[in-house]
Formats: sequence, structure tokens, C-alpha cells
Amino acid sequence: METFLHSVASVTIILLLTATGYFCAAKGWMNTQVKAFLGKFLLSFAVPCMCIYGLTSNLDRSMILQAGTALVFLLCLDIVLVLLSWLCAKLLRLSRAQIGVFVMMCSLSNAIFVGYAMCSELFGPACSAYVMLYYLVNTTFVQFIGGSLIRWGGSGEFGFSLRTVRRFLTTPAVLAVFVGFFLIITDIQLPSLAMNYMKYLNNTVTPMALVLTGYIIYEIGLKNIRIDRTLTVMLLFRFVISPALCLLGCSVFGITGLARSVFVIESAMPVVTQTVVFASEYGADEKLAAQGAALSTLACFVVIPVLMQIL
Repeated sequence: METFLHSVASVTIILLLTATGYFCAAKGWMNTQVKAFLGKFLLSFAVPCMCIYGLTSNLDRSMILQAGTALVFLLCLDIVLVLLSWLCAKLLRLSRAQIGVFVMMCSLSNAIFVGYAMCSELFGPACSAYVMLYYLVNTTFVQFIGGSLIRWGGSGEFGFSLRTVRRFLTTPAVLAVFVGFFLIITDIQLPSLAMNYMKYLNNTVTPMALVLTGYIIYEIGLKNIRIDRTLTVMLLFRFVISPALCLLGCSVFGITGLARSVFVIESAMPVVTQTVVFASEYGADEKLAAQGAALSTLACFVVIPVLMQIL
């Protein structure tokens, strides 16, 4: 009961922060320029600082081996989810414009904007390192698999370009994860001034990301959400199949403790927001992506307290 009440309290805080962003958008205090600023600030400054601070504060060289095992597990998990969701899309007889969107919604999580906020409230700052591991694999699939499938659905083109590889490798958060691992392996200690700077920026990620999430939900529009067969199956993937496979995989790979809890919660996070961006950019089913993002974000606030009981 205590765990359930704690998870409800944590989810309530996150819901209130998200509602704050929605309220600010409804009042006209936030617009597309503010949304663009928040997104760039988080992805270019705050999240990279969170990566370096979280990894160097919560991992050491003795834990790197476990990190390698975790990365292999997460890679296998995403491959299985992509294949299962692709098969399901074929069984549902979705159009080409919907297949890539559906696969990305079912198999990939919002690991940072909602995922980190949720995990930090539930597990404290020690979760940061494991969130970063999940994010590293998740964003790899977002850029290379999800983006490619949605581009195929919209334009008919498929394949990896050098531009995609370069964009992935130069993503500030990805670079920060590599820097964090390098600092741990070489046992280099950053000056206290730099660590304090990153600590302050780290503390801005959760509230600002959730305010941004609230704006995105407002932008999509709650009245536009219509639950149909496709979205119902997507919700089953996000909140039942994905965490169930994650639990099973953790047992197979011997992942326990905080790492197991963080991975399971991350696997049950909402649709990653890049799905909507890719669908709009490449001419795929943007409406399906927007509805899935909004619906799954709202649904996760109900699912997480129940999932915490299982953990």
C-alpha cells in the first residue's frame, strides 16, 4: 500500500506539472516560439548536462560491465518490439502511411521528457544513469528505424543516409553519454564548479520537460482524440506487452534492482514525441501519430501506479 501511495503521489506531481504547461498554453502564455525555445534548451543544454552529471554521479568502472549487459538487453528488447509491432501492423492491414507511425508508437518510448521525470520522482536521482542507458538505445532506434519507416510510409524511400548517421552522432545528449562513459572509464573528475553547473541544469529537466509536454498535449487537442482499433492495440503494446517483455528480459539477462525497475517503467512510457515530428516532416499519418502521443501520455498516469505494484 505504501508503494502504491508513493507512486500515486509521484504521478500526481507529474500530472500537475503537465497540467501547468497545458494551462499556460490555454491562457496564451506559451506559443510556438516558447515551445521551440524549451525544446532547444532541454535537448542542447539541460539534458546533456543531466547525462554527464547522472552518469558520473551514479556509475563507476565496476558497474560498466553491467552497463554493457544492459545495453545488449535493451537492444534485443527494441528489436523484438519492432518486429512484433510490424507483424501486428500487417495483421491490422494498416496503410503504408500508418505502418511506420504504428511501429514507432508501439516499440519506442518517450524516455526523456516523460520517462526521466517519472523515474526521478519514483526512484530519486540514482535512476539517472539507467535512464541514460535506456535513452541511448531508444534514440538509436528512433533515428535509424522509426524515422526510416515513417519516411518510407510518407515518401516511399527507405534506407540510412550519412546525414542520419551524422545527426545521430552529433546529437548533444548522445555525445554527452559518450563523454560520461569516457570520464568514468578514465576516472577523470570534473572540477566542482562544472559539476555544480550541471547539477543546476539537471534540476531543470523534469519541470521544464513536463511543462513542454503539457503544451504539446494542448497543441494536439484533447477533443481530437478518438480511440479506435489501431490506438487500442498501440496502448496494449505500450502498457502491457512492452513492460511484460522487459520484465521477462530482465530475468533472462540477470538484471535486478534499480536497473530493472527503471527499464520496466521506461518501457511503459508514452509514445515518443519525434513520431509526430517525423510523420509531419515525411508526409505519413500525422493525425494517428498526434492522437497516439496525446492518448498514451494521459494513459500512463493511470498505468504507472499499477505497474509499481507489480515491481
